[in-house]
Amino acid sequence: MPEESKEYEVMGVYSHSPKYQYQFGERTSRYRHGTYWFVRRINERNYEVQPLNAHNIPSGVRKVVDRETFLKYYTPELEYYRNNMIPCLESLHKKVRMGRRYFNLGRLDEAERSFCEAIIMHDENVDANMGLGGVYAEQREFSKLRQLIDKLVTIDEVFREEQRHKFNAFGIDLRKRELYDDAIRFYRKALEVNNRDEHLHFNIARAYHGKEDLEMAGQHLKLALRINPRLREAEAFLVSIRRELRNQQSDRDKEREWNRQNKKPGSISLD
Repeated sequence: MPEESKEYEVMGVYSHSPKYQYQFGERTSRYRHGTYWFVRRINERNYEVQPLNAHNIPSGVRKVVDRETFLKYYTPELEYYRNNMIPCLESLHKKVRMGRRYFNLGRLDEAERSFCEAIIMHDENVDANMGLGGVYAEQREFSKLRQLIDKLVTIDEVFREEQRHKFNAFGIDLRKRELYDDAIRFYRKALEVNNRDEHLHFNIARAYHGKEDLEMAGQHLKLALRINPRLREAEAFLVSIRRELRNQQSDRDKEREWNRQNKKPGSISLD
């Protein structure tokens, strides 16, 4: 009996670049010299990435990257996914809704066929790799495709919410490893999905605190409390942040006073 093919979890579109430009205080991080990739999760440790072609469709050689590399260099791009891939998905959605017979007649354009192969084909399934005719020969495969298309096309209702939880989890993992910039990058993407999540604001505040950016940490704690005034953890954290800020100001005042008192006679003030 042949081994059942492995099903990968579709993650969506991510940008990749080794050089990120973090814009703290803004909602998004920008990247330069980057490329876009269609991502599927193989397991907890590995991700499969495939580049997008000029038509915004997964095409070309797939490669596997480990979790650490993925979290460090790949940034989720939900808006890009929505603006560039959803039109193709919506067309597919209409066709799969018309039934397997219509679909098997091959009434798909090149972009639709490529996208089907990208989301349903399995590297370990030799028969499936013979082409779409083999993929849709069985009702089981068509049903699987229909479920995937249904899920991906409802990006505002299902896919985005699932991604928000993933981005938050990635951010927590990165923060615990003291990779604060990367953690903030994922938290901000999660906030793009839902900026009314007090726990996301609390988590990104912890990452900013790790970077010793107390001002930004305090801002996100205030947002968390504005959303949920009963979030005691955020309230206590904000009290601590304000204490640290007062201590910093006190230290600066003492340093200025010391410099003033120890100014050498005859020195020229530049104030």
